[in-house]
Amino acid sequence: MEEKKVNLILEPHQRPKNIGQWIILSIQHVFAMFGATVLVPMVINSLAGETVINISMALFCAGVGTLIYIALTSAKVPIYLGSSFAYMTVIGLGWQDWGNAVFIAVFAVGVVYVILGFIIHWTGSAWVKKAFSPIVIGPIVIIVGMSAVTSALQNMGLWVWDDVKTSIEEVGLNYPQWLAILIGLFTIIVAAICVLKAKSFLKAVPILMALVIGYVVVVIIHFSFSFTGIKLIETDLITDVKNWEWYPSFKNITNVDSSKIAPAVLSIVPISLITITEHLGDHINIGTLTNRDYIKDPGISRTLMADGVSIMFAGIVGGPVNATYSENTSVVGMTKIASVWVTGLAAIMALTMSFIAPINQLIMMIPKPVMGGIGVILFGLIASNGVKIMVDNKIDFSNTKNFIVLSVTLAVGVGMGVSGVAISFGNSGFQLTGMFVATVSGVTLNLLLPDQKNDGVFSIFKKKTPEEKEEIAKIKQLKEQTKAKEKLEKQKQKEQKKNKV
Repeated sequence: MEEKKVNLILEPHQRPKNIGQWIILSIQHVFAMFGATVLVPMVINSLAGETVINISMALFCAGVGTLIYIALTSAKVPIYLGSSFAYMTVIGLGWQDWGNAVFIAVFAVGVVYVILGFIIHWTGSAWVKKAFSPIVIGPIVIIVGMSAVTSALQNMGLWVWDDVKTSIEEVGLNYPQWLAILIGLFTIIVAAICVLKAKSFLKAVPILMALVIGYVVVVIIHFSFSFTGIKLIETDLITDVKNWEWYPSFKNITNVDSSKIAPAVLSIVPISLITITEHLGDHINIGTLTNRDYIKDPGISRTLMADGVSIMFAGIVGGPVNATYSENTSVVGMTKIASVWVTGLAAIMALTMSFIAPINQLIMMIPKPVMGGIGVILFGLIASNGVKIMVDNKIDFSNTKNFIVLSVTLAVGVGMGVSGVAISFGNSGFQLTGMFVATVSGVTLNLLLPDQKNDGVFSIFKKKTPEEKEEIAKIKQLKEQTKAKEKLEKQKQKEQKKNKV
């Protein structure tokens, strides 16, 4: 079906007009992903009770991984890779038992991606498109946004304040809930004004402008009202030089107990089923935002292999598993800047920052309410794009099947994702997330359920009129024609491969 085109300011292959704009646009991407990327090693280290992966290593692997991805996909997709949340619990909990074997398992995850990429390369991607039709992808994209928005709401003081207050006090911060909400709302308003009213270049950097202005305002409040006991920023991060991290925590993964490799691999590698699903969803999502079909070109097989090679690299050096980042996809959707040149420079910046401790510390000091406001915009935008996918593809909701697929997928995904509930398997740390369960449910229902118009449950037993029979025959004929075309296309591809050989 014909989709509405998105008017992009910069297409994926286009470079910003001058170096100044290029740098600023890339900085915006770095800030968008920084909070999530550095959170992963912090959680892993907290669960392990010692430093397993430091923040510099997470930035290093994100930068190198993104550059690997860009190179292997011929710079066609404006995707940024960062540390995956899916693996951090099992890596953190398993570190004491498995040691460096966890990084062997990380490498094995990358191998799974590459193998699946080769399978899709030889079998074609038609079955992928059929399984992940718009009625499935739409709610999945909504779930991605809604599942992630809880952290943003917590930072803004709008979600489970008692738990958040405890975590805030642990790092020496102290401020009332109403102040966090006001700062978050102020940040959202600044970004909205930039998008709606700003002229020329400022319109393209709303997230960066909101972050900088929000940061400055919070610093002023922090020092102006310190006599009242209000503390909004962790100044110790910049004043305590002894705790600065100047380089990534490289590991010698050959120093490993071989008996620990199998348990680590069996516990960590199955999670790749979940992140591969997220990989597919993110590429369809970014495709709708940039008027492209990345499943076809460069091909989901190549994107999977590129992601897999970046993960294999992370395993070799002792880093976290990489994953596609929804935050940067949101920045593309909001700013209409889809340039791979921008994401590439952002990757180089992250790589450079992994060896410059003061910059890392300043970014880690970004006030939580400011990041909360930015997160609400970005994750809300992701969810909105899920609705847009269904609207643009003109999903027929007079078909009861579509209602059932949408309802079940959303109920399971949003319910489990927002509440943080997952299906656990003993004490292994392996969990099936709401995203995975919802995706499997949506794909299965979409493939197995028959089409049925909303004529009531008894219409199933009603005799069909000649007109209805004729319409069914037309649909059947159309499906057969589509299958014939797909078969012919496969034969052509095989012939082309034989000719090449």
